[in-house]
Amino acid sequence: MLKELCDCGKVAVWCYMPGYSSGSSPYFCDDCVGRGCSCNHRYVKDELFKEGDPPEGEEGKHWVWIVNGSIWTSIDDNGREWPCAEYDYDPDGYEREINPHEYEKNSI
Repeated sequence: MLKELCDCGKVAVWCYMPGYSSGSSPYFCDDCVGRGCSCNHRYVKDELFKEGDPPEGEEGKHWVWIVNGSIWTSIDDNGREWPCAEYDYDPDGYEREINPHEYEKNSI
């Protein structure tokens, strides 16, 4: 079965679920997906966070400050912020019967 490909040619493991009205591909590899969306930022002074309590885990390994002392976000094992919550993730890539990216490569 063919896999969806990112525009860079790698297997896509992220899919932007709302899609794009421009018709652009919603599929991205782990290197090309956009990261750092504010939907993943956590605010120290929100109602779910007791002021003065640090986030769980180790700073720099599990989370980082976006604005020191007031906004933090969790990070992946490579120290990168996560993509927007509107992305779906499939570690094996997205299967497709007819892959338009692969078809374009083979027809050139």
